[in-house]
Amino acid sequence: MSTADPIAEYLSHLQRELAAVDPAVAHDALIDAESHLRAAVAAGQSPAAAVEAFGPASDFARAYSAAPAVPTSAAVGAIGARSSGVPETGPRPTGVAGIPVVGIWFMPRAWASLVYFLVPCFVIALCTFIWVVCVGSLALGTMPIIIGVPLAVFLLGSVRAIGLAEGKVVEFFLGVRMPHRVQPVQVLTPMGAVAEVGFWRRIGCWLRDVRSWLSLAWAFGNFFVATGLFSLFVTLAALAIVLIGVPMAQAAGFTAIHVDGDLAEVQFLWERVAPDADGLVRISAFTSVLSVVLGMAVATGTLWLARGTGWVYGQVVKAIQVARPQAVAQRFAIVP
Repeated sequence: MSTADPIAEYLSHLQRELAAVDPAVAHDALIDAESHLRAAVAAGQSPAAAVEAFGPASDFARAYSAAPAVPTSAAVGAIGARSSGVPETGPRPTGVAGIPVVGIWFMPRAWASLVYFLVPCFVIALCTFIWVVCVGSLALGTMPIIIGVPLAVFLLGSVRAIGLAEGKVVEFFLGVRMPHRVQPVQVLTPMGAVAEVGFWRRIGCWLRDVRSWLSLAWAFGNFFVATGLFSLFVTLAALAIVLIGVPMAQAAGFTAIHVDGDLAEVQFLWERVAPDADGLVRISAFTSVLSVVLGMAVATGTLWLARGTGWVYGQVVKAIQVARPQAVAQRFAIVP
């Protein structure tokens, strides 16, 4: 494609301006800017006039990255003329959440990350794994009779859609910004307007897009990752609950440990305790305090681990969904 297209040149410039911005924000900004400019051309403006009316790429990049949420399509044009400066990466914890180490107890995102790995992550990964194995096996088995080809294409499209839906869940629980726009499959007329894309051309673009294959690999492999994380956090959470709950229940007068039979003694941490005549096991005050302290330490470490793991997990999901860096002009094909 010739570099004479003002819109392609503008988008390439905008891509450079967004180099230091969160990849998901840059992804959405490029798609929004392009959609607005192509719509202006389709409405009768020349590409050069559309770019001039839209505003400098540097201003649009600063204003878009400063927006607290993704602008609507109607608001994108107004953003191009507003400069707000590049925002910070995020507010630092304040108040009790800013206390070293134990402040993690007051960070909602840490609790949300723990809940995510205990419930949604494992459930989504399990359902997606079953879907990929079933449809993928059917596609491979029917490949010699041609039916497998459309099934394989359908599987690729479905895992991309599942990945986008999972991104919404990841952003809600883990707080990692995900792309909110879908990269359109487009061809251009010589005048710079967007032309209709045929079915087979669209399928070909899906097959050439590395994100399709990355989404398929993630849908299959994430089951093992999610299962490992689920097991880890269930074990840590159960350990912390037992270490804290047993002494607290005993202090409140409830039966924490009861033994049926002729068991001579029970070991709790480093203390060996003999059951009384009713089979009740009562641990000493020192062991109770030590157990609570250890339980709090395990719970605190679990929250920190959940928060850190959530950030890494979210970055991996984001990397799969964000378009790979490339010259914007290379995404287009001129049609007569």
